[in-house]
Amino acid sequence: MFASFLEGQENLVKNVVYSDPTKIERTLVIIKPDNWKYNSSRPGAIIDMFSRTGLRIIGIKVHRFTLEQALEFYGPVEGILKEKLSESFGKRALELLEKEFKFKISRESADALSRTFGTECAKDQFHQIVEFMSGMRPGDEPDKKGNVKCMILVYEGENAVNKIRDVLGSTDPTKAAEGTVRKEFGSNVMVNTAHASDSQDSYEREQRIVRINNNSLSVIIREHIG
Repeated sequence: MFASFLEGQENLVKNVVYSDPTKIERTLVIIKPDNWKYNSSRPGAIIDMFSRTGLRIIGIKVHRFTLEQALEFYGPVEGILKEKLSESFGKRALELLEKEFKFKISRESADALSRTFGTECAKDQFHQIVEFMSGMRPGDEPDKKGNVKCMILVYEGENAVNKIRDVLGSTDPTKAAEGTVRKEFGSNVMVNTAHASDSQDSYEREQRIVRINNNSLSVIIREHIG
C-alpha cells in the first residue's frame, strides 16, 4: 500500500513558508561511494556534521549513477583537469625519459609531451572520477545503473551553499580545516567523502542530472518485497 501511495509523489518537501523567500537557497550534497563500502556510522556522522548549519533537509535519495549521468555531472571537471594537470604530467614524463635515456630533450618535444601524453593522463584522471562515482568507465553501457551507490541530500535555508561548503572543507582533505567533513573522513582529492554544489546555478544543474525530485522509494520497496 505504501509503495502504491508513493508512486508519482514528489521527493522534495515543500511545507514551510519563509518570511523572506529571496534569502532562501538550496544546495545538493552527495555522500560518496567510499562511505558505503562496508556497514559503518560514517554516513550518519557526516549528516550530523552538516546539521551544525541549522539548514533543513528537504530531500534525500539513495542513488546509483549511470555512466551517462556521471559523465554529465562531472563534465565541467574534465577541462579543468586537462588545463591543470597536462603540463605537470608532461614534465614528469620528461624527467623520466631524460633520466632513462641520459640526454636533454628539446623544448619542442617537451611541449609535445604535455599536449599528448600529459593530456591523456589528465583525461584518465577524469575517467577515474567517473568510475569512482558510477563503478563504470567510458565505453560501458551508458544507461545502466552503476554498481556503487551514494546518498543525495538537498538542504534548504539562508546562505545554504556557503554554510554547507564551510562544513564540508577543502577539496583536498590534507588541506581542509580541522573539524570539517573532508578532514575527518576524506582520503585524497578524489576520494574526499562528499560533494556539495558550489553555487545556485550548480545546484540547478546537478539536481536535474540526478533527478532529485524523482521519488524512487516505491521502486526500492517493491524490489525488497519481491
